[in-house]
Amino acid sequence: MKQQIEKKIEEKEVTEYLPCILSDNELIVRSKELAKANEDLSTVEDRKKDMMADFTAQQKKIEANINVLSRTVSQGKEYRNVKCKLVLDFTIGKKEIIRLDTFEIIRTEQLSQSDRQSEIMQ
Repeated sequence: MKQQIEKKIEEKEVTEYLPCILSDNELIVRSKELAKANEDLSTVEDRKKDMMADFTAQQKKIEANINVLSRTVSQGKEYRNVKCKLVLDFTIGKKEIIRLDTFEIIRTEQLSQSDRQSEIMQ
């Protein structure tokens, strides 16, 4: 005697990620999306270049300031506009420049031809 085997079958609907051939219409849509994505990327890259140029300019400005400050600190001095007095001594033919904040003689020079001209004009 033959024994019958009972078949047990169950069916379910499932979803799988599989390749699908695109229709002509779908290809046109995807082509437009690709063109737009390329355009967007180009725009972002251009903006990035502009921003990087701005950041680079800011960085160079800050670096220049650091260099000036480093030199000032290491030397312990900096250049500033200081009020001075110009003394023309026509009797000895010399001129002096004197700082008005410290009264230090900064420079002594021979009178120039134009200095002597100004004496004649007065």
